[in-house]
Amino acid sequence: MPRWSYWLIGIFAWGVLRWLTPFVPVPISLLPLAWLVALAVSVVLTVWLLAETGRAWSMRGALILGLVTLAVRVALGAVSLPEAVIWRGALFALADTFLLATALLWGCALSVLVREVNLVLPVAVVLTVVDIWAVWLGGSVAQIVQKAQQGVPIAQKIVEAATVKVPVVVGTQHVRIGVPVIGIGDFFFGAFLFALLWRFGLNVGAAFGFSVVFVALGVMMAQLPFMPVGVPGLPFLALAVLLPNWRAFRFTPEEKRALVIGGIFLLALLTLFSLLLRTVGR
Repeated sequence: MPRWSYWLIGIFAWGVLRWLTPFVPVPISLLPLAWLVALAVSVVLTVWLLAETGRAWSMRGALILGLVTLAVRVALGAVSLPEAVIWRGALFALADTFLLATALLWGCALSVLVREVNLVLPVAVVLTVVDIWAVWLGGSVAQIVQKAQQGVPIAQKIVEAATVKVPVVVGTQHVRIGVPVIGIGDFFFGAFLFALLWRFGLNVGAAFGFSVVFVALGVMMAQLPFMPVGVPGLPFLALAVLLPNWRAFRFTPEEKRALVIGGIFLLALLTLFSLLLRTVGR
């Protein structure tokens, strides 16, 4: 079987989990075990899809198929909701699955913009810093989530459209666990980073293992009561990608100085953006 067929099977499996898991009754006595099993399965499958997209698809094929999946996702948004709960869940799951596929495919396709292996490190660091700023330091994501929590309709629609629900809900008849959501950017840039690993012949296997552990930790952190805005996902993925491939990056003294200067400039720019967003939000 071609590699893309395994990827399609993985996407289908993700959609089925997303659809049916909430309808599985779980006794309260088995709740901790069931939650951990569901978390492990969903995280392993999600990270596998992140890693496999860059292996299964060429840049051109990913871009074309990504346009198709985006068109289907938009079309599903216009479909009337069924009355039966199970079929309504199926429609939501289908929409989330096509949104997931679009993010993965476009992330893979646009990784072609990075043409040197040494650029993987600064790109990963920049993504990490921007994601932390956006989620935790008053950036765009934090502002939108805050507006959504305040009941602003357009903000609520943006949050709903830009997040994908991870299938770790366990049961509805006995108990129901809150559904963690993962931003569409995490899927996009996760596939982006793994596609770079494949293209430059870096250590994908170790990056996959680290990613499973780190993403699971991130999802569990997001469930903590003192995390009202959520947890940025890209720092976990970037760290998982960089740790086993650190020795592959070699910079001249001039390049190192340029990276430091660029980092300082980025932090200053994000600080300015934070101040501007807070001023506009008042």
